Amino acid sequence: MKSNYSKLILMLMIIFLICSTAASSIGIQSAESQNYKIKNMEIITNEENSLEVSLEPGFLYRGIKITFSNTGDTTLTNIEWCFITKPVIMAIIGKGDVCRQNIDELASGEEIIIDLRPFISDLPSPRGFGRVYMKVQAKADDSEMVRDQKQAFLLFFVAYNMKDTYIDIPPEEAYSMLMNETFDLIIDVVGLDIYNLGHLPGAVNYVWADGTLEEMIPTLDINGTYLVYCHTDPPSTDSAQKMVDAGIESVYRLEGNYRAWVEAGYPIET
Repeated sequence: MKSNYSKLILMLMIIFLICSTAASSIGIQSAESQNYKIKNMEIITNEENSLEVSLEPGFLYRGIKITFSNTGDTTLTNIEWCFITKPVIMAIIGKGDVCRQNIDELASGEEIIIDLRPFISDLPSPRGFGRVYMKVQAKADDSEMVRDQKQAFLLFFVAYNMKDTYIDIPPEEAYSMLMNETFDLIIDVVGLDIYNLGHLPGAVNYVWADGTLEEMIPTLDINGTYLVYCHTDPPSTDSAQKMVDAGIESVYRLEGNYRAWVEAGYPIET
C-alpha cells in the first residue's frame, strides 16, 4: 500500500514538472517580447514622471510577478532594474537569486508585468525553502531609484505568505537621507554598552534584546520615517520587521549595519 502511494506521489510530481516545463517554454524565450505583457492604464496628465514598482506572487510555475507602472505624463526610457533575494531563516536559495534587465521604453499610463519563472534562464525566479526577503529596484534615465521589498515563505519556487516589509538601503543612501533630514528618528537596537562606544548621529538606543524596542514601538508615529540598524543582521531585521508589523510604513534598515557605515567613512557620535 505504501509502495503504491509513493509511486502515485512520484508520478504526480513528474507530471507537474513536465507541465510546468512545457508551459514555461512555449512562446517566452524572448524576454524582450512575449514575456513582457503591456496593459493600458488610465492616462494621467499634468504630473511629473513617476515610475512605480511592485512585487506579487505568481501562479504555479510563475514564481514572482514584477509590475512596472508609469503614472506620469511622459514616456520613460532606459529603465534599469534588478531583483534580489536574501535568505532569512532556514532558507536555501538556488541559482538565479539576482536578476538584472533593461526596459527600453515605458509609455505614459502603461505598465509592464514581468514573470520570473523557475525554468527561464534569463528571468529566473528564486528557488529554495524557507523565509526570504525579496527586493526589486529600478531607475529610469536619471530619476531617483524606486523599489519594493517583501518578506515571503519560499516553497521550491512558489512564494507563500508574501507581506510588506522594511526597505534595505546602503550607507550612502542612508547618509544622503540623513543630510536631507528625511528620518524622523534613527534607532540603534544594540546593547547600551556598545551603543556608547559609537553610533550614528542623532541615533537613539532602543535595545532589541531586552524588549525596550517593543515597549517603544507603540509610542512611535506610524506616519514617521525611521532608520533601524544594529551591529549584526538578526536584531536589525527583526526590529525593522516588528515596526512594519505594527503599522509603520516608512521603515528603512541600514545594509551592513554600523560596520558598513563606519567603513564608508561617515560620521559617528559617542
